Amino acid sequence: MVVTQTESRISRRAARAKPPRRGVGRRIAAGAAGIVLAAAAVYAQQNFSVSFEQRTSYLTYKGRIGETVETKRFTVKALSVAAARTVDTTDYSNKVSKVATSNLFLLVDVSATSAREPFKLSKLSPPVLLTADGRRYQPTDKVDDALTLFNKYIQPGFWSSGLLVFEVPKDAVPGADLVFIPPVSPLVSDNYAPEAQIDLGLSGAAADRLTSQPEDYHSLVSTSR
Repeated sequence: MVVTQTESRISRRAARAKPPRRGVGRRIAAGAAGIVLAAAAVYAQQNFSVSFEQRTSYLTYKGRIGETVETKRFTVKALSVAAARTVDTTDYSNKVSKVATSNLFLLVDVSATSAREPFKLSKLSPPVLLTADGRRYQPTDKVDDALTLFNKYIQPGFWSSGLLVFEVPKDAVPGADLVFIPPVSPLVSDNYAPEAQIDLGLSGAAADRLTSQPEDYHSLVSTSR
């Protein structure tokens, strides 16, 4: 009798401890929900993820040297272009020294103002020199930013001026444009961020003069201070 009662109590406890079985309908619903979530994730990745190139694409405004090019974020104009073999730079102690190139330093005098908020040019998305065959040259790292437009705040209501210095081979000069790009965040998508593409007038005789008769030395200290 004792054995029988014990076995009966154990059987009842085992029956109570046995987890309830999920219905077939619940299992089907859970599986369907998982499929829907996975499909939604794939769709979002394919349709809403934006590449860095897309985030940094620009709405281009065009003009010529001497003209004012106005965008929704800034207004800019290229005033002049010069070429030199040697220019200035500075070190951490502001000591000025000369730096030379076997190619050309192309110096573009630029003036700009902001429409709403002040900004500085960024090395992450700098202005570039765009050649006739599609090459893009960033400003040279041989010249300290303190001597160029990178050191200036571009503000609403005021024109800030400075040089952009590019180190390029002679064959990059004919037909080259300046593409002026404001700072852009790689984390923020703005498919309508503006840029200004300025024809520097470097065709024919103008390009020949720059490439065949560059200045031996062009001081940047006097123009930046």
